[in-house]
Amino acid sequence: MPRTPKAVALGRVLRQAREAGGLSLRDFAFRIDRDAPTLSRWETGERTPRPEHVARMLAVLGLAGARFEQIMTLAYDVDEPQWIATTPAERRQQDEAYLEYERLASRVVQVAPLVLPSLLQLPDVTAAVVRSSGATTDEVDERVRIRLERQRILGGQRPTRFTALIGMAALYQNVGGVETSIAQMDHLVAMARRPHIELRVTPFGLGWHPGLDGSFAVLESERLNPVVFVATRLSTLWLHRPDDVRVYERDVETIRTRSLSPDESIRLITERAVRLRTHGAEPTPS
Repeated sequence: MPRTPKAVALGRVLRQAREAGGLSLRDFAFRIDRDAPTLSRWETGERTPRPEHVARMLAVLGLAGARFEQIMTLAYDVDEPQWIATTPAERRQQDEAYLEYERLASRVVQVAPLVLPSLLQLPDVTAAVVRSSGATTDEVDERVRIRLERQRILGGQRPTRFTALIGMAALYQNVGGVETSIAQMDHLVAMARRPHIELRVTPFGLGWHPGLDGSFAVLESERLNPVVFVATRLSTLWLHRPDDVRVYERDVETIRTRSLSPDESIRLITERAVRLRTHGAEPTPS
């Protein structure tokens, strides 16, 4: 059975709990009366332990209370076609799973009609977004740190292939002020010139297209099946059933073919930076 996002998330927290307890894979497998290969498959999400097995593992590790309950919520309905998170604790679990998927991804596609993709945001832009929610200085610093850590997948010797389909409106939000926006436009151009990054701007006036439904991400991996991640302000949704993923993959191609070419997009963003330097903030063009 294909690994589901929830199974990967469960395996990740079980591995973290075991390592925090200072136990090797073999030692822990012995303590819960299982063999090491089975435990390894549980921790990678390749196989899913039954809820009673999870409860025993947590008991052996001495976990109780809120942490016990949080992990146990991952042990149920692991194979459901959708994984919806509506509470802060559930969203944190999904955020952790997303980081794991993103780290393992061979290709990431982000459709971003209104706000620049997180993998391309400068720290000052991320900080301005987080600060606007009333976050403390420490919380802002932590979110920026996590964002920079995530962006490392776009560098190194084997960078992840990345496609960013950016709505024209995202170029005019001026998050963080004019100077930050200028630096952000320059950064987009520099990133778009990298061979493993495809950046396309979706212009106004196209009529309806799937990008107008909102932002989403499609993650592909050699080790995991493709998944779709959709986030709103108060909830997040994972989709992994092939038929559902194909809908979003078709949407990506529709948006991609209706967007500007990479070269045209670079020219447009460069012109945007020039106008910001010359005229400062301007209204979004009609």
